[in-house]
Amino acid sequence: MRQMHEDWEPLEELLKQPVGQEKLAVIEKTREELPVESDLVEANQALFRIVHTYDLEPKDVSTGLVDGVQYSGKMSAGDCFTMGTFSFKAGSYPIASKWLSAAEDLLVDQPRRYHEVIGVTKADVTLLLARSLIASGNVSIAREMLIRDSMFGQAGNALVLHFLRNTPQPSIDLESCEPGESFNQLCRSVSRRHASESKPSRLHCRYNATTTPFLRLAPLRMEELSLDPYVVLYHNVLSDPEIEKLQLMSEPFLERAKVFRVEKGSDEIGASRAADGAWLPHQETEPEDLEVLNRIGRRIGDITGLSTRSGRQMQLLKYGFGGHFTPHFDYFDSKTLYLEKVGDRIATVLFYLNNVEHGGATVFPSINLAVPTQKGSALFWHNLDGQSYDYDTRTFHGACPLISGTKLVMTRWIYELDQMLLMPAVLPPRSRNFSRSLRNQN
Repeated sequence: MRQMHEDWEPLEELLKQPVGQEKLAVIEKTREELPVESDLVEANQALFRIVHTYDLEPKDVSTGLVDGVQYSGKMSAGDCFTMGTFSFKAGSYPIASKWLSAAEDLLVDQPRRYHEVIGVTKADVTLLLARSLIASGNVSIAREMLIRDSMFGQAGNALVLHFLRNTPQPSIDLESCEPGESFNQLCRSVSRRHASESKPSRLHCRYNATTTPFLRLAPLRMEELSLDPYVVLYHNVLSDPEIEKLQLMSEPFLERAKVFRVEKGSDEIGASRAADGAWLPHQETEPEDLEVLNRIGRRIGDITGLSTRSGRQMQLLKYGFGGHFTPHFDYFDSKTLYLEKVGDRIATVLFYLNNVEHGGATVFPSINLAVPTQKGSALFWHNLDGQSYDYDTRTFHGACPLISGTKLVMTRWIYELDQMLLMPAVLPPRSRNFSRSLRNQN
């Protein structure tokens, strides 16, 4: 991504020499298809997120070794310099130092002429590395490095003094989408490096034949992951043909997924989620596809035993490299016209539509639960207390960054007012103020 965006301009300058005019015409023709600045920023964020979440060493990542898996791709000195610059601007100076050290080592192995054309010099790397080391508190190491470098010599002392007097200020804000260390630890617990370590056993596995009468004929295999809050995993819920249908019907409608902002009362693209999404059924969905969706909808009723009258649309999400969703609640705890009619989200059903190659687990930090993806399965949990309809803050959950491949999931939310006769509240709410909206209407 960095090469295709940043390296084209210096390459054009080189090709402006007479021998390169024909190639230059080809470049200009294909420029519209090349990555733009926003693409590069997202790629930087994705790799930064992966390194931070899974606690990886930048030097290992630069050689293609990611979370215990050796990939064929390798990074150049320019790639590492870009990541070092991004980390520096984000205020992550220790990580920036590691990326820049990797860039410094790679400069030795790559032709000098290449870096002169592309515009990444040893002086650029050394100076930013010194600033990163000083900002990390490693002043003596930075001073020794600059003095030892023939380009700076004793001028290194003055540079160190200058850097100390001019403290860098982060210009990239990543705090708003920072998931927290408990989230990161859970993501690491199901990573490839820890795959051989023993995992806690599940509570109970059994066939559910009681939720609805239909399940007496075709019981579903369920795995209880947590009883309080209630979280279960149903296996083999979707067939391969159904999954293929879902992928085909959603593909034309995929666009960048948005997140609902309670304070603004609207949806917007945000750094807290990186994925493409489509709502099903779409207004252009074919009748035969509607039959598939209706059949899955009835199955959701069998799984949950809840009424699914409201909110019939399901959201299909496609995650790519670095795709994630920072920990969040599925309930809104706010008032909109739609929520006034249907209530808040009492439960969530999350379908896994493929087996993920590397990363992408669903984690619940508050209950120390990590759920790897499993094709055809469905994760089901309650967002509200079943007795009082209070918000259950322990359902705080997120999606770990995806390292390789793609991740396909589909979500259906179930709303509380549909359950009035099925699950009447037996205890008064402890924290919810149901009269608030009534006072506002009077």
